[in-house]
Parts: sequence; structure tokens; C-alpha cells
Amino acid sequence: MIYTKKNLKISTWNINGYISKGFNKFEDDIFVDNLLQQDIFCLQETHCDLDNCLELPNFQRPVHLIRPRTKPSGKRHGGLSVYILNTIRPGVKFLEHATNDFIWLKLDRTFFGFQEDLYICFVYNPPENSSYYRKLDYNILEMIENDIVKYSQSGKIMIAGDLNARTACEIDHIQMDSDKHIPLFDNYKCDSSLIQRKSKDSSINTRGRQLLSLCISSSLRILNGRTMGDLMGAHTCFQPLGSSVVDYFLASEELLPNFTYFHTHNFLPDFSDHYKYIWDDNSVSAFQDAINSNEIKNFIRQYKDKIYDQDSINNAAEDLNKIFLKAADLSLKKIIRKPKNARRRKLKKNREWQDQDIIN
Repeated sequence: MIYTKKNLKISTWNINGYISKGFNKFEDDIFVDNLLQQDIFCLQETHCDLDNCLELPNFQRPVHLIRPRTKPSGKRHGGLSVYILNTIRPGVKFLEHATNDFIWLKLDRTFFGFQEDLYICFVYNPPENSSYYRKLDYNILEMIENDIVKYSQSGKIMIAGDLNARTACEIDHIQMDSDKHIPLFDNYKCDSSLIQRKSKDSSINTRGRQLLSLCISSSLRILNGRTMGDLMGAHTCFQPLGSSVVDYFLASEELLPNFTYFHTHNFLPDFSDHYKYIWDDNSVSAFQDAINSNEIKNFIRQYKDKIYDQDSINNAAEDLNKIFLKAADLSLKKIIRKPKNARRRKLKKNREWQDQDIIN
């Protein structure tokens, strides 16, 4: 069997618990409809037991990573759930995992028509000051980096999820890289000259520096802030003390041309304090139609007529990105309503742990 679609829609979302103030997000139409539009998606911080995980009719073999209950409260924290659309499930293999903090998927190159296999790691890396993280005797990013070394020998890499890393606008590659000056391995690949990514988060932390180091050593690049749809590096997490960028998509440098559109979803505070990320190149035609609409053409004319000097080049980039975002909103055609007004849908609960999917 060969997958005939030309694109995939992949998303990741930290939902900050499936229940909030007595409201069950899994029973909400808007929440569920957002997920049904994806081919592959990962929910982080589900806080679920195995008997109350979300079940969707077109995603019949999800995999759930469940943390033990904390003491003495007995509450669940963390948790990952990964869903694969039934029609593409034969081309996806879940790989063995050593912890419940991240999981790897292998997308078969023959099934999907790729030049190489694609290895996707969905991850939730808890805050460094959390009690759970302080008790760990391993470093999650180091474990992922070891896996990257192994899997990159036979395919390309993608990392997605809440990494709780703040990287500001620091570079994630070697600038002006060259193999002309010192002896190097024959298979050394120089980093390409990439556009400087942007971020609305100006802070950097220890975890962020570790993530940047991983990007440089593994030839991975951050999509946030340098990909169509998110050229300014939108905030992904909103807390009372401020906003930040802590959720990321990373990909092998050679994959960057394949990401035609990358969208940070509208903020839905009733569902989560995190944005949802979507790799949505299926919306390319809709986006092109929106760009050609009279409304967007009018914005473009105004942009062309406006004069920017050298000192306001950042303003020019931000104004241009606003036009792209307006076009994206037109193409998505989504009406965001308050969940309390939404029609409730009762969903059956998944009561079976799909362990065989982990060790295919």
C-alpha cells in the first residue's frame, strides 16, 4: 500500500490536563474538531488514566504514555497521547521507548513516498524546577540526542512538543560554516546559510542553551520564527507572569524546504495555556486563494505604498507577517466560540493500553 496524498498535517498541543475546573475538554466539539483535522497529533500533559483517555473513531490505535500518580495527592501529571489517522497507520511504527517523557515514530519512506524514512519524536520535557524533573536520574534532551545519532543514520529527524526551553533569537546553526580551513571527516556537512529566526520571547534559559546546542550538533533547525505562517516567532505559552516560547518544531535542515506552511494556532484559554502547533501544508491551495482575495490584495497594496527606512526593517517584517496571518485566518475559516456554549459530545473511553504498538 502506498499513501497517495501529497502532504501530511502534523500537530502537537500541550492541553494542560484534560479536565479544567470540572470541564472535560475531551467532550467538547470544538476541542475534538480541531484534532480531527490532523493526520498525526500528540497531546501533552494529558493528566489521564488509561481508562479516561480520548477515543476518536478515525484514530483507533492511539498510544498513551502515563506517569505514575504522585504522592500524597494521588494526582496524575504529565502524560503523552499520540494519534495516527487510520488510513496512514500501516505506514507508521512506534519505536521502543525508555521513559514516559518522549516517544519516537518511524514513518516508512516506501509507504509515504519519501526519499528517506522520517523519525518523529514527540516530547514533553517538564520544567526544571518541577518536583518530577528534580527526581529524574537522566537528562531527557541527552537521551533524545543519543536517539538522534542512531536514527539519523537511516532517515531524517523531526522533534515536536513542549520542551520548556526558551531560546530567544539565538542561532541554532554554525554561521559561515566551512570545510576549507581544517581537516574534517569526509562526511562532514557544512551548515547552510539560513535566515535569522525571530522570536517574540527575548529570554533564554539553561534548557534553551541545551536545545540550541542539540540543534547545532545534530543539524536540526527550529521552525518557529522562520517558517511561513510564523515568521515572527509567536508566543506559545501564556502565564500570569508573562508569555513565552517553549513549544517547538525542530527538523533536519534538509527538510526545511518541505515545510510550506507552519501555523501557531489561535490561543484557546479555556482549553490550554499553550498554543497548538500545526504543520499544515494541506492548506496551501486555500492559503493561495486567500492571498489572491480582494481583502488581502488591499493590505498588500497598502504595504507596498508604505515607506520603511533602514531603522524600521523589523517593522516591515512584522507588517508583512501580519498580512500572512490575515491570509491564514481567511484560509482556515474557523469560528472560535466559547466552549461553554458548545454542543457536548459524549465519547467512549479508551480502556486498552496499546502496548503492542510500542514494540512493533
